[in-house]
Amino acid sequence: MVGVFLLMAAVSGVRSSAVAQGYPEKPVMLVVPWPAGGSTDVVMRAIAESAAKHLGQPILVDNKPGANGTLGPTVMAASAKPDGYTIAQIPSSVWPAVDAEDDLRRA
Repeated sequence: MVGVFLLMAAVSGVRSSAVAQGYPEKPVMLVVPWPAGGSTDVVMRAIAESAAKHLGQPILVDNKPGANGTLGPTVMAASAKPDGYTIAQIPSSVWPAVDAEDDLRRA
């Protein structure tokens, strides 16, 4: 559920900071790191549908299951342009790994 709140925060933050720029001008891709048809996918699709109404553009769901939820965000980080048109649901299970990497870089 943490991922749901992170997505909602990301979409609302993008919306508020980019209104003056006319964002979004094209569909937004949402990477969901779980299989299609699962409970998380169903919830993320409902949020995407609701957010699309507010953004005025469709949000397309791209399921990238695997690696205990880390594959989707990894694929997004490696291949998405930093333009706000590709976003990801990041499971809470991924955050400890991110924190550990930050700690290693600071050491």
